[in-house]
Amino acid sequence: MVTVETSKEALWLRGLIGIFGIIHDSVQIYCGSQSVIYLAKNHMYHKRIKHIDVRFHRIRQWVAVEKIIDFIKISTKKNPADR
Repeated sequence: MVTVETSKEALWLRGLIGIFGIIHDSVQIYCGSQSVIYLAKNHMYHKRIKHIDVRFHRIRQWVAVEKIIDFIKISTKKNPADR
């Protein structure tokens, strides 16, 4: 669910800099979990993910359909959160 909060913050910042006339096509978010990236990009329903919160389905909409968020894999060695 960290992905949900990070995406909301990133979109808020995108809107804030849009006020100043700086326009970006998409927001890049670095993520260390390949499974989260796969779930966000794959817009299909699976029985194993039925427990996922409704908020995460909005992330899938932003990634797969609207393409305003782009998740990028970051390795453990380069991830500052893992240090």
